[in-house]
Order: sequence, then structure tokens, then C-alpha cells
Amino acid sequence: MSDSQLMTNWICVCAEGDTVDGRYIKRQWITDAAELYDPNLYTALLWPEHSRNYGNRGRVLELMSQEGDDGIMRLYARLCPNLSLMQANADGQLLFCSAEFTPDGNFRGTGKSYLEGLGVTDEPASVYTERMRFSKRHKNKRYGALKPLAFDEVKEIKEEVKMSGNKKKGWRSMFSIEEELPETPAEGDKLQALAEALADIETRLSALEGKAEETATAVEEVQEDMDTVKEVVDTQEFKTLRDNISGIVKNFSKLDKQVTQLPSRNPGKGRKPFTHLV
Repeated sequence: MSDSQLMTNWICVCAEGDTVDGRYIKRQWITDAAELYDPNLYTALLWPEHSRNYGNRGRVLELMSQEGDDGIMRLYARLCPNLSLMQANADGQLLFCSAEFTPDGNFRGTGKSYLEGLGVTDEPASVYTERMRFSKRHKNKRYGALKPLAFDEVKEIKEEVKMSGNKKKGWRSMFSIEEELPETPAEGDKLQALAEALADIETRLSALEGKAEETATAVEEVQEDMDTVKEVVDTQEFKTLRDNISGIVKNFSKLDKQVTQLPSRNPGKGRKPFTHLV
């Protein structure tokens, strides 16, 4: 089922240079991580205090590297925090993040570093720790310095995830995000669609008017013929003829019976017919 989650703005999670415990973050680690990162291949999760014992607090969506005006290369990430991290952050906890790079710098035989996770912690960062810091509790890990983690700019993303209605309401209310309404066509699109519909109706009406005019003309011609016939029928001569038609037919029948045949030109039926008298 399609649902919504939050995506942060670009947050700086690491920068090149010295750390407070004497180690060093290489520029190449940062550029490699930004180049290789693919959440479909391997998703870096957000771990409280770098510990895997309490479950993750979200995931990393995207990475990019960028050199600042001070010449320092920085690693930026877009995060998808879960509800527990957002609640902790709102309560003033887990305010900073720290990058976790491939320990041996050879991710899956590429010879490059990959961002394998991102630690989140509520330890405060001084001027120095804000620039770069490693955790002393994990000597063999490559961790970036603590960076402030503040969800001051978030937006929704659409993904194929399952989320309960209560959670949805919870994080929306926490960040004062209004429920998105389905997109509706712009006013210009509506007017265009209306104009096209009206034009189609006008075309059809014009066609009907043309047919109506043709029909009216034909009706007028028939009406004229009927009027002519009516004028003839209404005359006195036609009435007289109509009244006497039966007698006329009878007289013709009698006349037909009284008609005799003319004599033959050869009454004697001889060989030679006469032509005249002498």
C-alpha cells in the first residue's frame, strides 16, 4: 500500500580532516561513499550511539559530497527518520550524527569506502567535536565527527511501505504537516477542457441546424404542392365532376357495348378484294 514518510533536507554528516582523538578522515572516503552509495544495493541505517542492540532509527536515502568555501570536503545525506528518532529529536535527544565508513576501506572488493551506517547520539558537540570526532569506544571503526541533527526542514516522500494510521497522524502533528490533498487540475486546464467541450457542442448544433433547414425546405415544397391540389379540389368544376363520376362511368360502359365492328374489306372472302364500284 502506498503511503507517506518524511525526507530531511541535505544534512552534513561528515567532513574531512583531523579528529579529536588523533585520527583522520580522508577526503577519498567521502567522495567514494558519495559515489558508491546505492540504497538498493546496501542501505545505511541510523543507529543510536552506533549500537545495533536497540534497533535502527531510520535510514539514509541519498548521499552527495561537496567542497565548501573553506576547502573542506563534506558529506551530505538525505535521511528518512522513523517516528522514534523524530520524537527523541523533538525531546532534545539524539541531536547529532556520525558517519560509519567501511572499516578496511574495501567495500565488496572495490577498494573504496562505503557509508555502512550513521550513528545518532545525544552527546553535545563542542567547536572541535562539531568539526570532526571519532568515538573512543570503537577503536577499529571509521566514524565521522558528530554533526548536529535537526529536523527543521522535512517533506513527504511516497514509498511502498506499511504504516498505521496512528503513526501517520503522530509525525504529521509533530511537524505540523498538513494532509496532502489529491492533486486537482489547474484552472487553466479546466478552462481549456470546458472550451473544447463547448466547441464540440457548437459543432453538433450547427450540423443539426443545417439538417433542420433542409427538412424545413422540403416541407415547404410539399406544402406548396398540397396547396395547389387543394385549390383544384375546392373548385366547383371538380365538385361537379366528382358528383357525376359514377354516371359518366356507367355511360362509358353502355357506349362500349353498343359499338359495332366495321365491315370487312373482303366480305365475300374471294381471292381479290374489290376496291371500287363500276
